[in-house]
Amino acid sequence: MILHSLMKRLVIAIAIVSSSMAIAQTQNTYPKGSIKIVVPYSAGAVTDMLGRIIAMGLSESFGVSVIVENKVGAGGTIGTEQVANALPDGNTLLLGATGPVSVGKALYTQLRYDPAKDLTPIAIITRVPFVVVVHPDQPYKSIADLVAAAKAKPNDIVYGSAGNGTPQHIIGEMFKQSTNVQLMHVPYKGSAPATTDLLGNQVPLMFDNPGPLMQHIRNGKLRALAQTGERRSAALPDVPTMREAGVNGLVAAPWYGIMGPANLPPPITDKLNKEINAVLRRPDVIARMQEMGLVPTPMSLPEVRQFLTNEAKVWGDATRKSNATVD
Repeated sequence: MILHSLMKRLVIAIAIVSSSMAIAQTQNTYPKGSIKIVVPYSAGAVTDMLGRIIAMGLSESFGVSVIVENKVGAGGTIGTEQVANALPDGNTLLLGATGPVSVGKALYTQLRYDPAKDLTPIAIITRVPFVVVVHPDQPYKSIADLVAAAKAKPNDIVYGSAGNGTPQHIIGEMFKQSTNVQLMHVPYKGSAPATTDLLGNQVPLMFDNPGPLMQHIRNGKLRALAQTGERRSAALPDVPTMREAGVNGLVAAPWYGIMGPANLPPPITDKLNKEINAVLRRPDVIARMQEMGLVPTPMSLPEVRQFLTNEAKVWGDATRKSNATVD
């Protein structure tokens, strides 16, 4: 009996040692080759910029090639689905975003992946309050002007977005509900083409990430009416929050992060989390993101998981409450 007990303990001890060695070996050997970060939005969008910042940092840290692949379509769900179906070896990663991860399940009845089950959270890059921007030739000088015009002519004012189900779309719907106005939604295949039409005054209005818009706001090619954060952005100190502009109940700050397929080995997940957080703490990366109006938000793995659980509820509830649908 005593011998049996000793043998059992020996087997358990060997298993623990073997497991620890396997984990250490996985950490030491990853990555073995190049890494691909799938960005589910168009080149030139803030997601593309963030994907390339992380790719550059990881390439320098790991000493391997890290490429960015733009996989556009269906509000970011096509690229996200591609990663959800990839091998969990750490060689294919996702630039995760609010739309296809926190919003998708509440918006798309036929979504072919479950964000909570088919993706592995790795890191959060940043949270970004959006800005409400109009072409300077438009008569709207404030949110009050926009609301008054929209109430006078329901569905006459158009707002462009990066696509159905994107935060740009959902925040537009949240704005409609919060102000009791009707706007016409025009989805584009990404923020970049929507911004091009906004700059050309083909669409008068957008709710979008401030990153790629900063230079246009600063040089007067776009007018910022408000921002959707809880407090004013340091990058746009003269632009009021929605609450300050008279719109209550609209606080929204979409997130961007890095994710992998389900069942990604914990040693790889842990290593990527630490390396990405190190990239986000680099002075040159902080400065580059600040130029885009963004603030790096490194988090530990437990913090990342809890954050994404909370965001799924917040954005899922907001999507259902706004009655937003895929056009």
